[in-house]
Amino acid sequence: MIGVQDIRYYPLYDFPKPSHTKDLLDAFAKSKGYKFTYLPLPILRFDKWLEDEDIDFKYPDNRRWFPDKPLHTKLTFSKPTIELIACAMTKRNKAYSSRKEVKRLGSLLGFHPSLWVDLINSGNTRLIESPSTIDIIKQTLFGSVDAINLEPSVVNYHLKKLNKEGELIINKNINYQVYTYHLSTINHPEIITEFNHFLNKNAELLVELKSKYNIVDVTPYR
Repeated sequence: MIGVQDIRYYPLYDFPKPSHTKDLLDAFAKSKGYKFTYLPLPILRFDKWLEDEDIDFKYPDNRRWFPDKPLHTKLTFSKPTIELIACAMTKRNKAYSSRKEVKRLGSLLGFHPSLWVDLINSGNTRLIESPSTIDIIKQTLFGSVDAINLEPSVVNYHLKKLNKEGELIINKNINYQVYTYHLSTINHPEIITEFNHFLNKNAELLVELKSKYNIVDVTPYR
């Protein structure tokens, strides 16, 4: 059983509908004759379910999201499955020149805005969280928040649905990073080894999925 995040974060994931995540994991399962069950879980309970052995795997995962959790010393992480961009997306006419000018940062409830922890803790920036992807995007469009900390491919998908394409952009004046998704487990490191072999042998599939789901190219942000 794979624990997945119980949020609408298409095109990366939105279970049970097809997505980049589901297509990738289903392809791996098919190649090995496995049958995966996906269990959507609240983000804040992910680690607890994994440690209590209610789920076998967690996806997506990344060490940077919970760096102080002792659980992560027990985890085996796969090779990266995809590269994404951690950034601030702002309205096109909001030319912030630094992070300190962002006083209201929008994010999804339970997400870990690692590039903003210092300013949130200092009180410079207020974190405004929502359980809804589309809601926090609309708040940014309406000016209720100054910037959002969401993956650009997800934001662009919703902007297109709202007929607002291009109205929110990656603000290159504000710190950004390329990060990765991983599959993680406590009790099944041998499956992670198999998954790594699958990733190595299926580079073409990874490229095809990025194209199919319009994942933003990270090359200009390295």
